[in-house]
Amino acid sequence: MRDTQLKYDGRDKQETRARGTMAIWRWARWAALFLAVGWALNSVVRLVEGAQVQELWWPLLSTAIWAGVTVNGFVTYRRIRTTTLPAITGRPST
Repeated sequence: MRDTQLKYDGRDKQETRARGTMAIWRWARWAALFLAVGWALNSVVRLVEGAQVQELWWPLLSTAIWAGVTVNGFVTYRRIRTTTLPAITGRPST
């Protein structure tokens, strides 16, 4: 009986961790997308206003970083929703 409880508790912890990660990425991926778009638009506006490319290294780098975080967020959320949770719970993905 004790062995069954330990295995079940481990699965509960994995499911809780996966659901917590999903909850974080549910909103964080959109925040990262807005930041990436904001930095990109800021760079375009500054270029149109006549800024030199040397002055825009940080906005361009920030755009690339936030774009990477955005992609990672969407991929992680989808992986957890379609692969990790169904494997842990035995229920089909929704």
